Amino acid sequence: MLRRVAGLVMLGFGLWLIWDGIRPVLLIVERGSDLGSALLSPPTSAIRIVSSIVMAFGGLLVLLSARFGATLATIGSVLFAVLGGLMAASGADSGLWMDEVLFGMGAIALSVLILTLRRA
Repeated sequence: MLRRVAGLVMLGFGLWLIWDGIRPVLLIVERGSDLGSALLSPPTSAIRIVSSIVMAFGGLLVLLSARFGATLATIGSVLFAVLGGLMAASGADSGLWMDEVLFGMGAIALSVLILTLRRA
């Protein structure tokens, strides 16, 4: 039961991060830029959205007690945390990448919880 609750939390966290990644892309496209530029210049938006989708899908699989849900949630969490590291390595201001690192570490901690709990 606790594993399913953790999966629900991961699903909600992933969906929130998806919206947090899509919102700036929509704003940039609304201001006249094309979608390719909004997603891939720089590619942080694409990485953020893809890793959040993987994280949310993993949380959904954990919630449904399906196989490989915890693995997918962990992969998405690690990719999200790596995004913050890539932003820091590129020389971006810490205000831009600190949230990604903290959210990624929180998602990794939740993934570790999911991985250690037995599937019902």
